[in-house]
Amino acid sequence: MPKTTAELVTLLDLEEIEVGLFRGAQPDTEAQRTFGGQVLAQALVAAQRTVGDDRLCHSLNAYFLRPGDPTKPLIYDVETLREGRSFSTRRIVARQGGRNSFAMNASFHVKEPGLDHSDRAPGNVPPPQECRSLTEVMAERFGPESPLWKTWEALDVRFAGDSGPEHSIEARSHSAHMRVWVRTAQPMPDDPGLHQAVLAYLSDMTLLSVITIPHQRQFSRSDVVAASMDHAMWFHRPVRTDEWLLYDMVSPAAASGLGFSTGRLLQDGTMVASCSQEGLVRVGDED
Repeated sequence: MPKTTAELVTLLDLEEIEVGLFRGAQPDTEAQRTFGGQVLAQALVAAQRTVGDDRLCHSLNAYFLRPGDPTKPLIYDVETLREGRSFSTRRIVARQGGRNSFAMNASFHVKEPGLDHSDRAPGNVPPPQECRSLTEVMAERFGPESPLWKTWEALDVRFAGDSGPEHSIEARSHSAHMRVWVRTAQPMPDDPGLHQAVLAYLSDMTLLSVITIPHQRQFSRSDVVAASMDHAMWFHRPVRTDEWLLYDMVSPAAASGLGFSTGRLLQDGTMVASCSQEGLVRVGDED
């Protein structure tokens, strides 16, 4: 994974091979498959390169078709589905070795006036300055050898509570609920599209893991197989990912080897994005 914010920005600077065709690099990583948030972010950047500067993404819907090989670059093929006065729609397919590994539709919209409201931020959330790092909390719960939470060095992630054994979030409404504060570890360039791409990157970071909270399982265990199947996201307002975001996540249901999670991202008390994801979570017998 990128070790600095600058490395993350470089990872999202795609090479244009020809019109509508882009190559995405891979970071140095010990992971056996490409991080899904990286593919989301690179695919969004590829699509952004084909639309005008007057419009930003307002929604995307993606499917992870095959695990990505982190030792090989990804090729992103962008198809124009619609080019209207207010909206542009793109279809993005990522390939490795001639095989499709990822597919996404993304829609872009010009900025225009309209109705404006937002849900309130949840109450009783400790500020990020009072929260421990997510890595520290996970190491305390599952042991210091856990590799899963050592890979986010480009981001500053603080644990703000969950509905687990300590019940820092009351579990009456949601048995699977977690909150984190997150921002990039260093300042970002002033590029609204790049901030959207980084938001997509970090949106995949903890969303699937919320499914396991009532069961006290960890994805890095040998008896747990977990993988994102799809990911949808809606961008409501401009965002700065180098300033604190509250990621409020719940998993309303899990059954038959699949789990579903939703999340909302808030900045300065206002919702800036929403997302949802379904993932494969297979759990074997205890050793």
